[in-house]
Amino acid sequence: MENMSGKVMNKRITDQEHVYVDLTSPLSAMLFPVMELILITGVCWMAIGYLDRLPDRFGYVPATDFPEGTREVVLGIWAVLALWRFLLPLLRQRRYRVTVTDRKLLVRPSGLRSRYDSIPINYVRGVQRRRNTLILGVGGQSRPYVMADVPKARKVESVLRGLQRW
Repeated sequence: MENMSGKVMNKRITDQEHVYVDLTSPLSAMLFPVMELILITGVCWMAIGYLDRLPDRFGYVPATDFPEGTREVVLGIWAVLALWRFLLPLLRQRRYRVTVTDRKLLVRPSGLRSRYDSIPINYVRGVQRRRNTLILGVGGQSRPYVMADVPKARKVESVLRGLQRW
């Protein structure tokens, strides 16, 4: 199944289904990881700049006060922190996906695994929204299904309410 732009849609959606909502986390969810990356980069590269400083007028070189390879260690610390505090959260956030069709609700939680939760629309017994959290009553389940940090939660709630058939 291809959409208007020619991209292949999710294999879990058939040709007969109509997609009402297909959302992923917005890039604005990455505000604090971006700020952390800027801070980490600034501190680590100031340390590298200090180690690379040219000799002063008395011939003193700051890099001689540190063991050989300190610059590479600081560079490695920067790379690990940038990966851990920015790249992994970016991948997790962008993989979060909510898709509502006329037959089912598909939710791929944030994370690096490709696990989908699929709930048939006729099993949804109630929808509540608290800010960006959706609480679904699912038929046959004693506990509600909670979806946190849903992008455009108000729109998803209204679409689910419109599709309920009870």
